[in-house]
Amino acid sequence: MNLTEYSSRIDNMFEMMRDGIAIIGSGQFQTRSNDTEYPFRQNSNFRYLTGINEPDCTLVLSQKGGKNKKILFIRPNNEFEEMWMGKRLGLEKGAAFIEADEVYPISELTDRLTEILPGHKNLYVHFHERPDLFMMAKDVCGNLFNKKRKAKALPPTTFKNVGALIEKLRLVKDQNEILTMKKAMIATNKAHRAAMAFAAPGKNEKEVNALMEYIFTNGDSQGHAYENIVAGGNNANVLHYIENNSVLNDGELLLIDAGSELNNYATDITRTFPINGSYSSIQKDVYEIVLGSQKAAMSHVFEGRTLDELHQTTSKALCQGLIDLKVLKGSLEENLETETYRKYFPHGTGHWLGLDVHDQNPYRDEDDDFTKFTEGMIFTIEPGLYFPKEDGNVRDELKGIGIRIEDNILVTKNGHENLSAMIPKEIKEIEDACAKDYKDFL
Repeated sequence: MNLTEYSSRIDNMFEMMRDGIAIIGSGQFQTRSNDTEYPFRQNSNFRYLTGINEPDCTLVLSQKGGKNKKILFIRPNNEFEEMWMGKRLGLEKGAAFIEADEVYPISELTDRLTEILPGHKNLYVHFHERPDLFMMAKDVCGNLFNKKRKAKALPPTTFKNVGALIEKLRLVKDQNEILTMKKAMIATNKAHRAAMAFAAPGKNEKEVNALMEYIFTNGDSQGHAYENIVAGGNNANVLHYIENNSVLNDGELLLIDAGSELNNYATDITRTFPINGSYSSIQKDVYEIVLGSQKAAMSHVFEGRTLDELHQTTSKALCQGLIDLKVLKGSLEENLETETYRKYFPHGTGHWLGLDVHDQNPYRDEDDDFTKFTEGMIFTIEPGLYFPKEDGNVRDELKGIGIRIEDNILVTKNGHENLSAMIPKEIKEIEDACAKDYKDFL
């Protein structure tokens, strides 16, 4: 992405700010054990506005007296520290990255904020993602107010969540973002196809997971977008199962919820397939109900619709399916009203997708209505049905079955595009994929 696109995003931020100053912090190294850290992952909002992929940076956007100013705080170059932890952008290159008006060492942030904050009405800052920055800004404002008799200008009097502004911008993806997510989907497709071909009775979930991780880190993608869910049999009924260490059993299903990422942009795909390569009769019945509900939701994806409408569509289809399976009794209307189906479909139908697997874009607008689809939005559609072995209210042949099907959908001018359409999903497609040689995808 070129500099003008980051500048354009920052300009859009300025348009939403009212006599304000925004403080957006980068990610930080997180301690794993003693003096070791987890792999660094940039704060999504900071990356969206700057493209900088370094820890310990802060972007300050100042709007005062009709003038906009970009101020960057970043780690200076340090030969000794760079020998241990790698090269840094430094002040000069960092400033050029976003065409900053001013750049300072990150160590000067508190002192500089004392100079910068006065004269702004509103302070936009993360309340939760970087509580240290929030408390720093709060303390600086408090100290300035204590000295207000001598001050020529007062600090901000109103604190607002800066994330609400940035995440609103992130809701609609530009062509580069869409292309990046499509590129990431290439590895996701290969990994899911390889898993279908590789899985077999007697193998372990961790072996399947290792294969997918290898493919995720090979080629264009840069690893998993979230901890993979590789859940055989009854493990699929734990929605966020990540142990991935059980033996795969003949006659059971394997649910895999996994996606690669590229430049922090995520894919998020779920497929459920037979470990021995062939669905049983009851597995087919449940699978077709879930697949049918997803197709029904997809048929409603076009501009002007909402995620809530898709959820109502999938819920209705799944509820009818549960009645057909004789899991639920009574009419469709009665079960929908009492939400009896929620025991077997406990989660939502979809979520926004982008720099975060669960993008925190607004689900409701300023009038508290559900956000309407517009061209460029990307989200998941992921209905599912779950029948834990422990459930004494379903017949034995259903117990242990957990099925979810998830695709990534782009809203287009004339409808939608399924970004993951190449990943097998129909029963015959999946059974054919299970018969392949996994080495073909390495």
